[in-house]
Amino acid sequence: MKKMFVIIAVLLVLPGISRADSMFLVDQGASGTGKAGILVDSVRDGSALFYNPAGLSLVRHRDFEGTLGLQFPSLAYSTESGNEYDAAKKILLPVSMFFTLPMGENLTLGFGLTTPAILDNAWGSSFPGRFAASRFQLMTNTLSFGAGYRLSERFRIGMSLDYSNTTLKYENNMVAPYYNYLGGEDNNLLGFYEAVGGIDESDTGTGFTIGMSWDVFKRWSVSVVYKSETDFSFSNKPVSFHQYTLLDIPNAVESFNREFGNIGATMSTVFQMPASATLGISFRPSNRWVIEMDLGTYMFSDIAVPFFDYTASTPSAIDRGMTEKWSDMTVYGFSLDYVATRKIHLMGGMRYGSDSIPYGDMSPAMPTSEKFWISLGISYLDKGNGWSLALQFKSFHDHDVPGQEYQINPLMPGYIEHLDTSGLYDLSQTGFSISYHHRF
Repeated sequence: MKKMFVIIAVLLVLPGISRADSMFLVDQGASGTGKAGILVDSVRDGSALFYNPAGLSLVRHRDFEGTLGLQFPSLAYSTESGNEYDAAKKILLPVSMFFTLPMGENLTLGFGLTTPAILDNAWGSSFPGRFAASRFQLMTNTLSFGAGYRLSERFRIGMSLDYSNTTLKYENNMVAPYYNYLGGEDNNLLGFYEAVGGIDESDTGTGFTIGMSWDVFKRWSVSVVYKSETDFSFSNKPVSFHQYTLLDIPNAVESFNREFGNIGATMSTVFQMPASATLGISFRPSNRWVIEMDLGTYMFSDIAVPFFDYTASTPSAIDRGMTEKWSDMTVYGFSLDYVATRKIHLMGGMRYGSDSIPYGDMSPAMPTSEKFWISLGISYLDKGNGWSLALQFKSFHDHDVPGQEYQINPLMPGYIEHLDTSGLYDLSQTGFSISYHHRF
């Protein structure tokens, strides 16, 4: 009864926690985090629903797994002149949960909740690149239903259907002038203030994952997995405006009301999770060891580049976003799984991803996904019941970014001017995941 209470509590709490902030995630569950996401062929638990549904057929028990992650990202930018700026510090809380249900000797059903795409970033008012570094708060929750089927002793297939909801909060800073309207001198410029415009909307999308797994030889197996693209459209969404640097003086208030109060602006953009294809090969040199190597591609070149298009009558509201076409991301790595005792497993993994966003179009607010990360994990399971813990470090650092600094142009009210400079940004992230396992 006590264990059942714990499971019900986790089921109720996880959806609320999953509204927390993070960034694009390719690892779900403690075993996935512990192996740096390199387990599409060796996965043997409920997270197969995410990595390779064919692996569900090897799960022969009713199992529940709930995972809570804590991640600590660090994003900084340094200018040519040596000034350094840090983004807002946050504690990020990605979660996932999986439930498996065997149906006969060859079929296993799976249900899961994952957070495959989450992002939040913000820069302070002193950051000279803040006019390009808009704030994104993006959160995707995905419900998946799937099945794995064993066609023979050596060959397995699987498929999942994925229903996703994405909430997007987007803000960008803009510079607006205020005039001596109340003094009757419309052309008398008194100064500038920063305003913020943005949207807070959500949209749903559907996708699927298909996979196969084949035991080629006694100790070698191969898997192939394909995830479809998922689209979220944010078209003609109403924009809300407010003053960022609050000037509670009559002329500034009147200028804000005239410029932003009645323009009826809307914004449109699209967010797409790219399709991906992964090949995994695992080798079992003994009953204690599993070694896997994965090679995958994320098809960013097929998706629309995020561009936030204002429809507004004020020159202060500037359309912004990426302009260059992204390239595909190649991902490869390896993982290890060692059975230390009957109850204890040790895990580790390394993963590397190529650049996907062109450097000439990169922003510190939206850097390309992490290039390199390593992970370590340990699990203690007694007949399927117990805990898993994974530690992780991600790094993408010291990359030159041209033209990220702007300043207010006092001769052109309502505009900012681009400074011909370049700088470096440094992104790293450490964290851990903890999973609770229960076998019914």
